[in-house]
Amino acid sequence: MRLENKVAIVTGAATGIGRAIAEFYYREGASVVIADIKGADEAASEMGERAFGVVADVADPESTKAMAAAAVERFGKIDILVNNAGIFTGVNYTPMENLQVADWQKMMAVNVMGPWLCASAVAPYMREGGGGRIINIASVIAHMGVPFMLHYVASKGAVSAMTRSMAREFAATKSGINVNSISPGYIHSQNAVANSGQHEQFEAVSAQMRTVERSQTPEDIAGTALWLASDESATVNGQNIIVDGGIFMSL
Repeated sequence: MRLENKVAIVTGAATGIGRAIAEFYYREGASVVIADIKGADEAASEMGERAFGVVADVADPESTKAMAAAAVERFGKIDILVNNAGIFTGVNYTPMENLQVADWQKMMAVNVMGPWLCASAVAPYMREGGGGRIINIASVIAHMGVPFMLHYVASKGAVSAMTRSMAREFAATKSGINVNSISPGYIHSQNAVANSGQHEQFEAVSAQMRTVERSQTPEDIAGTALWLASDESATVNGQNIIVDGGIFMSL
């Protein structure tokens, strides 16, 4: 098993991409903390005895600290953090001059401040254990400059930028902590499909641009997250891996 004896926290793991990542980790031997603002206990109970549910608000400093402390109390250490929690479902195309300040602030609090707070909460435990892996979920949308979603695009661009900065900073302190990000394309998750208007709109655009014909599922992202958490990626650091069905192709 690739993650035997490892302990992972996955935020936003009650459903969607986070749930798929948690399940992949669990099957590969990890003990998994399912952290979410709702549904965490139910998801953990469905997974098995090595899964533990924690109610966590990633935009709340005290909540993220409590999340990390609960993981250590239950499993003794933290080896892996996946910063998956974020706002996307329900974000509709809006001209930037019509965006509300409150919506911008909420987006940045969850999608940008959240990964920083969670990484800061787990870092002392990872250092104490000799290192770890932090995986941030960004989005291919930040590479493409999609119009009418400025606050979301900006938030995911920030995640990619923070990934590089975190990787450099942890390396400078010889912490043994590697930080990478994954940029998914449009994913057919439970939450996305439930929002039928948004789903149809985003899927139509994605289908026109993909070079891999089929739609993407949460499991497509979970495979990359598993590799980044495993020893197979030991020298991968500060990278953003695009997993989007061949929409954006970088040089």
